[in-house]
Amino acid sequence: MLSATTDHTTRPLATQPTPIKNNAKESQSFMGSHEDAATAPNSQEAFARPIGWFRASLIGVVAAGVLAVALVTWAGIQGGRSPAERTATSLVMPVAVIWLSLLAATIASAVRKCTPLAVTFAVAWLAFSIVFNGWVAGHFLRSLEYPATADPAGQLTQPLDAVVLLGGYAHDNRFDVPQLGHDGQRLLLAAQLWHAGKTKTLICTGTGTDDYRDPSRIGRQMLTSVGVPDHVIFEVPGVNTDAEMIHLKSFFEAPPDAWLQLVGPRRGSPAEASRRGDSIGLVTSAVHLSRAMRLAEKRGLEFTPLGCNFNGRPIATLSPRDMIPSAGAGRSFAIALKEQLAWVVGR
Repeated sequence: MLSATTDHTTRPLATQPTPIKNNAKESQSFMGSHEDAATAPNSQEAFARPIGWFRASLIGVVAAGVLAVALVTWAGIQGGRSPAERTATSLVMPVAVIWLSLLAATIASAVRKCTPLAVTFAVAWLAFSIVFNGWVAGHFLRSLEYPATADPAGQLTQPLDAVVLLGGYAHDNRFDVPQLGHDGQRLLLAAQLWHAGKTKTLICTGTGTDDYRDPSRIGRQMLTSVGVPDHVIFEVPGVNTDAEMIHLKSFFEAPPDAWLQLVGPRRGSPAEASRRGDSIGLVTSAVHLSRAMRLAEKRGLEFTPLGCNFNGRPIATLSPRDMIPSAGAGRSFAIALKEQLAWVVGR
């Protein structure tokens, strides 16, 4: 009886399972869930955290470099080695380097998620792309040039009494020798008109400021150096275009006897002839001619417009080099902007 009782009481104990291993797995699973929950937010924060400025700047520089290489490659495919070399040369000029640097700074700021800074650099890059672009500057200049369907000088059918040559096309160099500037075509056209017998006299205008010589005197010196007789050249002062028109009006209202002797018999007074515009020509740059004619009309004068320095032909096929900003394009844009501002303020 004792042994039977013992077997009866111990058998149930032998059949009970021992959940040691299961408990260990559940414990590991429970601990793992806590570790995942602890590490997941850290991973998201690490992903959302912006990269450093060094890496961002490196990305921007690489992107700008890719653009430069793409432009050179495009030029090479389009025209061969020579256009590719010229494009590469344009890209290392100061204005182009600043343009690429602004692009790199824009991309770096965007990568760093500095939105205000990225927008600032982007606006500066876009402004550079417009103001220093040759295609844009060319169109701007052409829109302001005095309208002409043909070469103005070629349309003259009879000699003019005088051709007014507005100053601003030459200056003295450091050896006090006069030399032509960007608008030097003005003087060449005036000399050509004289040698072609299309004008009886030439009138140089302009008064120097500070320590600079009078543009009218420089004009006389340069014209005589290319064969124009000194006695057919007359001078009229004026510190700017409007002042030149005031003094020209005074000149034609009371012209010197030497000028009257050269122009010969006249129909009416010199002032009437200038108002008719059929015997007095006005030579200046095409982009400046519109303003000069407007100021002449304001002073009661009319001239035969003789523009020069017309902007080149529009670009037929856009090349990679045309997309690269340049200092020359910026200068052309500034000239056009100056004329536009003068029109706005009535000067």
